Amino acid sequence: MILAIARRELQASFLSAQAWTLLAANQLILAWIFLRVLEGFSGLEMAQRKTGITLELSLNLFSFAAVLALFSVPLISMRMLSSELREGTFNLLGSSPVTLVEILLGKFLGLVGLVVVMGLLPLLLSLGLSFSTDLDLGLLAAATLGVWLTGLMFAAVGLFASSLTAQPGLAAVASYGILVLMSVINRSESAGEETATLFDWLSWNEHLFWFLHGIVRASDLLYFILIAAFFLALAHRRLANRRLG
Repeated sequence: MILAIARRELQASFLSAQAWTLLAANQLILAWIFLRVLEGFSGLEMAQRKTGITLELSLNLFSFAAVLALFSVPLISMRMLSSELREGTFNLLGSSPVTLVEILLGKFLGLVGLVVVMGLLPLLLSLGLSFSTDLDLGLLAAATLGVWLTGLMFAAVGLFASSLTAQPGLAAVASYGILVLMSVINRSESAGEETATLFDWLSWNEHLFWFLHGIVRASDLLYFILIAAFFLALAHRRLANRRLG
């Protein structure tokens, strides 16, 4: 049943103009950044190149792909639960022999399918250089994994925000608020050392940083999985309370 719900959500997304518009906009922006990176790298003399082209692409192209996912995923996820709450179809779905866990995981996997496609865009652009130069495929794989995990976490936050209200616009605003907070939470200069360390851990970009350098750490993998599971659990609790109330 989870896969059936995920398939339905993924098909509905690709049948809508919104998903294709976001993918086209992401591809256009990433292609421009890709060309800018190539222009800047090729304009340097060999002695001036402190890093290879693969690392330059990872730090610029893939990092910006994660930022684009921050703006794109809430727009896709905002209707997944809020529209059904507004139209009353969630009550019909809830009365069927399907658990809330299955509903949430199905919608989450459907959203993750779009995230995977978004994460492939910078990888495909980078692999286009494989015919003319040597690329560090391990670094590209790590960077792609980092973008995927980041988008997975964004999807969980977006589903939680969508469970809070029957208004998709408000769900998108709530999702952006949470994600922006998690982006800048480690910028506080007045916090003590222990608090700052906690803030650093809560910031998603601090964990993505290591993937972009080709380093896959168990602690970073655990961070994205735990944060995604936390927001999915919050969404489940919210929907369970709504069903009871």
